[in-house]
Amino acid sequence: MRGMLERADLAGYAGQFVWLELNFDKAENRAFFTRYGAISTPTFYVIDPHDEKVTATQTGAMSLPELKQFLTRGASAVVAKTQIPADAALMRGDALLAQQPENAARAYREALRLAPLNWARRELTEASLTTALQAAGQWQECAETAAAEATGMSRNAMFGRTIVAGMWCAVSADPEPWTRQAAGKLEPLAKEALSLESTVRDHRDELYRTLMNLCLSRDDKACAADWGNRWLAELDTRKPANDEERSAVDIARVEDVQTFGDPGRILPALLASEQAMPGNWNASLRVAQMESATKNYDQAIAACDRGIARNAGPAGRSWLLRIKAEALKSKGQRDAAHGVLEEALKSAEAIPNPQTRENNIKTIRDALERSAAPNEKDQL
Repeated sequence: MRGMLERADLAGYAGQFVWLELNFDKAENRAFFTRYGAISTPTFYVIDPHDEKVTATQTGAMSLPELKQFLTRGASAVVAKTQIPADAALMRGDALLAQQPENAARAYREALRLAPLNWARRELTEASLTTALQAAGQWQECAETAAAEATGMSRNAMFGRTIVAGMWCAVSADPEPWTRQAAGKLEPLAKEALSLESTVRDHRDELYRTLMNLCLSRDDKACAADWGNRWLAELDTRKPANDEERSAVDIARVEDVQTFGDPGRILPALLASEQAMPGNWNASLRVAQMESATKNYDQAIAACDRGIARNAGPAGRSWLLRIKAEALKSKGQRDAAHGVLEEALKSAEAIPNPQTRENNIKTIRDALERSAAPNEKDQL
């Protein structure tokens, strides 16, 4: 996404925005994330400088046309003296999305109810509704809404965004009659989205991953392997323009084989990326994950130590330490693993983003409790 922003022609917005990029891992950003939150990365906001209220929110990667529409929508809400009720409800949903997704979903539904038939923001609101329902964990309503709304949508970026949310909701729930029905409607739409040039790379990766998960939910490993092979083949064709794009490809490789596949298959590419990005702790983390998955525990520990030395922030450091602790435990070094988890907890407590901090703290505390239990066999 950063690469697209660097190459995008946004001259038409000169003077309208003050651009600000915030990192989860920096302590000075804690106040922002406490106030505005973020349900995923990347998350984009347009904030009114007069009252510091959110006028537009968008989660996930965007195409250039989407980005321009997003900026225009946010800017127009700042300067507009009056809004039609549907636009006002859409803006309320955006303001609530990061921290109150259930209420955001209600606002988006209200926007659709109030909207005139020819409302230009209808498909945007439908996509935002499915995103909010996914964030709220309302799996059935999310999947069924996505299946119902996407069928009649234009085949554009909003179509892909809606299908991604719906597919995740369908595969996240326990198998029930409704999951099979929703998946049956969403699966051909997901395949269609993969055939469209308008589907951005991040959404393509999510579609491959959910299609693999759908195969596994049916205990069809051959189907999962086929989608995994297609995904890896597509990833191999991508030519990263910078480190961020290289990282995105590597993250997708890891997600592919973590869903179903052979971790050793992608290790050469990950090791090459780590060498090509000597200051990137994330590159070391991905190597550590796959070395551990192939039971190369000494190599996994070494990769974690390399990542920690690359100035990982508190979130990255806590993650690397958790992987290291798991590798130590797998080697039978339980006391050492417990000590590393205690280090991970200290790092997690320094994470600026409240939700990320609390999730990490809970995960590590649970692991500490299990590691202290006699005859503990669970993974950390």
